[in-house]
Amino acid sequence: MSNQLENYQRVWIIGASSGMGAALAEMLAQRGKEVIVSARRAEKLEALAQRSSLITPLPLDVEAPDAVAEAVSSLQTAGSLPDLTIYCAAIYEPGGMAQLDPEKARQHIGVNYLGAVSVLSALFPKLKEKGSGSIAIVSSLTSYCGLPMAALYGPTKAALASLCETIKPEFDQAGLQLQLINPGFVDTPLTEKNSFPMPFILSREEAAQRILKGLERSAFEIAFPTRMAVALGLLRRLPYGLYFRLMRRMLR
Repeated sequence: MSNQLENYQRVWIIGASSGMGAALAEMLAQRGKEVIVSARRAEKLEALAQRSSLITPLPLDVEAPDAVAEAVSSLQTAGSLPDLTIYCAAIYEPGGMAQLDPEKARQHIGVNYLGAVSVLSALFPKLKEKGSGSIAIVSSLTSYCGLPMAALYGPTKAALASLCETIKPEFDQAGLQLQLINPGFVDTPLTEKNSFPMPFILSREEAAQRILKGLERSAFEIAFPTRMAVALGLLRRLPYGLYFRLMRRMLR
């Protein structure tokens, strides 16, 4: 089986200031890849770039579509369009109805979903013109079904998964690669907010390793850990009566 990650020389990671994004940047640089790292916090990117001469910071606010389009155009002008782009920018606030207000929902949609839309819409035509390229979108296993305490975050990840399923045939038609990454719980600054048990939680380094292993292959979905993916996959197939009975137990 061929390792398609070996064919990528330049990787753009959006959402690389901490967590899995930062871990991926360091691991890819260790493999000799040129890595462009983007996030809002320029100081975090600069600190990351100090760890390897192969890491280049490109500060970016994904909630500004014009800024995203400008970043993509500048990369193309410089002859630096990425072979692989990984979108893992996200915000997260746990909670149910108590946290569900329009402004917080708009913030989650803006970063988690619309930011990815801006990247896809700006980058796809350039890659199509180039005739090659790959994009990987980080969603979550929470996209499989509605889970308690994820009223703000879960719907944005479900939207991402649906979007990727919808546009995958167009990527195929253009000769481009699109992959969907669905992690379970990962020990990052985001999950540190959780006060509930997180089964099968992985370190950010373990998660990054699993993502890289998945990127080596051409499968559409990269889902991990396997036990959690299987459990949630079965859960979403239950009749609603049984499903909601189980969900109510999780609120206790």
